[in-house]
Amino acid sequence: MAVQQAPSQLGRIICLFGFLLLFHSGYSTFEHLSYLKAVDGHEAGLPLDITIELLMSVALFGLGIVLVADDFKEILMETEMAKQSIESLDARPSFYSFNHRGRAVFRNVVLKD
Repeated sequence: MAVQQAPSQLGRIICLFGFLLLFHSGYSTFEHLSYLKAVDGHEAGLPLDITIELLMSVALFGLGIVLVADDFKEILMETEMAKQSIESLDARPSFYSFNHRGRAVFRNVVLKD
């Protein structure tokens, strides 16, 4: 078993800074679009500084997530199969059929006593 480490404090700080930067770029976009609406301006895109701020915030947030995330856990079929009993392995409810054609086939058959 691998020893689990505590999440990196540096990663959490980078994540928080990336999130705040992302929030600020969204607010700046809103302010820019409302300014354009107020002055009846028609601009094709966002200013370069808002775009760069957005890209930097996404990169910082992604880096923070990578630093905070724990190591991958192994997925082994043997360990999962060892946890289950043979009854649970053999029971497959998806193959049960309760609406079969027996009633239609044997509708006119008379049983003798």
